[in-house]
Amino acid sequence: MLSFLSLTTHAAVPVQLFQVCANTTFSPNSIFQSNLKSLLASLSSNATHNLEFYNTTSGQNTSDPVYGLFLCRGDVTPQVCRECVAAAVKEITNKCSREKVAVIWYDECLLRYSNKSFFSTVDEKPKFGLLNTQNVTDQDQFNRVLAKTMNETAAQVSNVPIGAKKFGTKEVNLSAFQTLYNLVQCTNDLSGTSCSSCLQAAINLLPWCCSGKQGGRIGFPSCNIRYELYPFYRMVTVTPTPTPALPSPYSGSVTGL
Repeated sequence: MLSFLSLTTHAAVPVQLFQVCANTTFSPNSIFQSNLKSLLASLSSNATHNLEFYNTTSGQNTSDPVYGLFLCRGDVTPQVCRECVAAAVKEITNKCSREKVAVIWYDECLLRYSNKSFFSTVDEKPKFGLLNTQNVTDQDQFNRVLAKTMNETAAQVSNVPIGAKKFGTKEVNLSAFQTLYNLVQCTNDLSGTSCSSCLQAAINLLPWCCSGKQGGRIGFPSCNIRYELYPFYRMVTVTPTPTPALPSPYSGSVTGL
């Protein structure tokens, strides 16, 4: 199924992309609910400590522990990260009020929790895809350059140990007037090998999502990738300044659970 959505928004407001609330539910006033409340409070609190990634367990010594994490996009400011995590906690509490497993993606961050530990594990489901519905002119050539660039960026990001930041961007000039912008990221708790595996799985889905399109992204719980023909991440120069992200005219979404 293909649905259309607008990603145009004010820069200060976190842009929600997708969410999944699993069917497994918990009872009101249960141990799990109490642990989940503590977990979400901990995630919100630690997002104020200038952390880009944080994972924790609530109720570890109880019968119903809850595991959770947040990951902010590697280029966003601490303030944007805090605001995104706060928005994610609020939204996931409202939309997944009785589910034991949930994940929510924003343009600026990811937040997830579960009744089973997922730390240091690659999760490729649930997944989602977003695409810019405008086509490129030479699809074969574009797809070749895109695949090469994505693979190079993924290899660079994966060459770091567990716990290290796994985020990378790369720009490639397609012509004198056109540049391809690429971004890849894994959660910090993955090993280099696991990060590489996750990113490769996402790259392999680009034809499913976005073949021949001017922009697209694949989101997994453990990693995500994106490309566009306009700058959508903060590009740091000698004097770091945020580069405005120009919204694509219209986008489509493809989901596969």
